[in-house]
Amino acid sequence: MLFEIHKDKTGKPKRVEASTLTAQGWKEKDLENYLRENLIHLIGADLMVIGQSRPYQPEADLTALDCFGDLWLFELKKEQTSSDNLLQVMGYSQAAGAYTIDNLGDVYSSFKGAGSDSLAVEYCKYFGHLSPTAAQQWGDKIGKMHHLVVIADGADEETVQAVNHWQRHGLDIQLWPYRIHSGKGGVFLLELPDLFIKGRQISRGEPGIFLLNTSRGSGPTSGMEEYMLKNECALALCDPWIFKINRILTGARVLLYANREGIVALGEATAEKRNIEMDGDPGRFVRLREFKKLKAPFPARSIRKLAGKNYPLLQTLIKLPNETGEKIWAACLAQT
Repeated sequence: MLFEIHKDKTGKPKRVEASTLTAQGWKEKDLENYLRENLIHLIGADLMVIGQSRPYQPEADLTALDCFGDLWLFELKKEQTSSDNLLQVMGYSQAAGAYTIDNLGDVYSSFKGAGSDSLAVEYCKYFGHLSPTAAQQWGDKIGKMHHLVVIADGADEETVQAVNHWQRHGLDIQLWPYRIHSGKGGVFLLELPDLFIKGRQISRGEPGIFLLNTSRGSGPTSGMEEYMLKNECALALCDPWIFKINRILTGARVLLYANREGIVALGEATAEKRNIEMDGDPGRFVRLREFKKLKAPFPARSIRKLAGKNYPLLQTLIKLPNETGEKIWAACLAQT
């Protein structure tokens, strides 16, 4: 529930009345399409969507994989869910239980269209597993464990009891109830509770946008910078930075900043973090996907103009405030 509270500490709390998707002009398919594009921003876990329901086909609304190879099946309802919806998503899980990597590959190719690489190859690219044998290794694991999530505008008591029953018997099935509230200026508010899978919190805050210094020093480049540009990753060397790079969560966006030049490249963090050694120093990198080099460096003066303050750009790793980060990211992306 949402309540309106006066800042002057007077008056009783006023409950903010809930709305509905229908009242906001959205259909169930609109929510499905929106979740398809924004799961990582809403659920927090880094999920690779590999399938979406097609008309008159017995398929989950959204099918996804996580970095462990687990299969996620989402069933969406624009109204209050019932226990029948649980049986529906459980049926999808039962059918998918017999799937091989080839079967899941067929699901993926139907979703992405002709011309895409195999699911195993695309999965390894997405999550940063780039070793020559990774595709086969992950192909043997993908889709074996299932997480079932029913997303709906509330649930009746019978459904809540049914979920509790199946959870007690070891089935990983969750309700994720949402609430819609009216907003202003062409928006509405989507309220989502935290999502837990077997006691583990899945939902979390926005992964964020980071500025990583390439440690160019006084030269025209650095070994670290060359390594990052060649291997499409974010790299830190030596204590304490090899530990602080773990702040870059999967799905976070990373801007690579070169001293005296500006931001030279950007990418999105994958699940792959690996320890290396460079010139005798311990290092740790995060593989980046959607890696792009800028046509021209985005200079410090432009960063500070958008930020409205004098950022300490020589610091190795900075997490940018959300609004500032979005502005800088958009400006840099436009120059790729």
